[in-house]
Amino acid sequence: MKKSFVRLAAVFMLTTLLAATAFAQNDAVENVTFKFDRESQCYSVGEEATVTISVVNKEGLVKSGSLTVAFTNDGRDQVAEPLSFDLAQGNPVTVKGSIDFPGFLQILATCKSVDEKTSKSALAGAAFDPEKIEPGLPKPDDFDEFWNKGKAEVRALPLDLKQTKIDSLCDDEVDVFSVNFATVNDRRVYGYLCVPKKGEAPYPTIVNVPGAGPGVGPEKWLAQRGFVVLNMNVFPYEVPLDGKERQAAYDKYNNDLGMRYCYYDGADRDKYFFRAAYLGIDRAVDWLAEQDYTDTNRMGYYGTSQGGASALILGGLNSHFCAILSSVPALCDHGGIEKGRSAGWPRIVDFYHGDQKVLEASRYLDGVNFARNIDKATIDVTVGFIDGVCSPSSVYAAFNVIPSKNKTILHETGLGHQNGEQYKKAFERFLERVNNNGR
Repeated sequence: MKKSFVRLAAVFMLTTLLAATAFAQNDAVENVTFKFDRESQCYSVGEEATVTISVVNKEGLVKSGSLTVAFTNDGRDQVAEPLSFDLAQGNPVTVKGSIDFPGFLQILATCKSVDEKTSKSALAGAAFDPEKIEPGLPKPDDFDEFWNKGKAEVRALPLDLKQTKIDSLCDDEVDVFSVNFATVNDRRVYGYLCVPKKGEAPYPTIVNVPGAGPGVGPEKWLAQRGFVVLNMNVFPYEVPLDGKERQAAYDKYNNDLGMRYCYYDGADRDKYFFRAAYLGIDRAVDWLAEQDYTDTNRMGYYGTSQGGASALILGGLNSHFCAILSSVPALCDHGGIEKGRSAGWPRIVDFYHGDQKVLEASRYLDGVNFARNIDKATIDVTVGFIDGVCSPSSVYAAFNVIPSKNKTILHETGLGHQNGEQYKKAFERFLERVNNNGR
């Protein structure tokens, strides 16, 4: 990694605010806030970001205790010595920072009471030429060959579709089914299908894979809006409809594996957990496109986190989608650690303590490399500037290599790993695009 140069200057801002009551030295801190000199929180390499940090409690500005400010390359490598301040001498505090490479400067502010019994931390992030962030590792020369071989392997197997109508969920507007399909490695993939009854077929169609966790049931509400909806879970068992049963099945599955599913067989690109799941789901998308109720010109995909990664993976594997929404995508830029920054969830190389076999295998299940094949779909990607699960640099590493001319990245500058206002607006645009052939 190129050694970074970070110039930081600290300036105390003495306040003239009068407090209504006296402050106890160990008043509990309620909040640590940041105010940037630029609302976008985006800068060019060589510029400085100026950030005012305020520490407050129920009475107002805290007048005692300490504040420590640390600076990292997107939550990983430290890029400067931490700064320390005595809040009795001034609050708020202003710091200035920059990095000399494209990326995200993460700022961690931690306040402690005088007696050090209470503390409060908060994060902020500044982007520096994020559109120039490059993946930590190149695409493997045989990446496309590897996945084309997998697609051929799964299609050489009988589809063996199992489709069961769930009468208890059906009504005058929507039919609901459980579905499952054969995939490689002697596994199956499972999901739920909702088909509208009203209106005229073929219908606009949506595919979704959920975020990490116990999985999801059918999304009947979208079918009530006139969409065919296929929700596919990544697990090789039927995910229960009941939430408690779903969690119990998930816990048992991970316990039986001896680790969380997302790390299983991480050193073997052929056996890694997600390979069989995505090959099976990719074929399920093709099956869906063959059904007479599906409008193949109006098919879209959306998802968040693991589901956001699935948007890039399936969008790169499958050409059916005219519109894609990928929110805070996981499984991106596993090689980012080679450049001193955080990879996206599940940070599999860290889990295996930097094992080089895992690093090499991870390149074949990296959203970055699938994203390189999304050349036609209209795609929106959301990124949280303080996302500690799917780091903003990992999201940008994937977004920057998408060749589609119709791509947009949406900044949630104050959010971590969650969907915000940008996502809500993008989701409605996504539905419109699916309805209008991607436009």
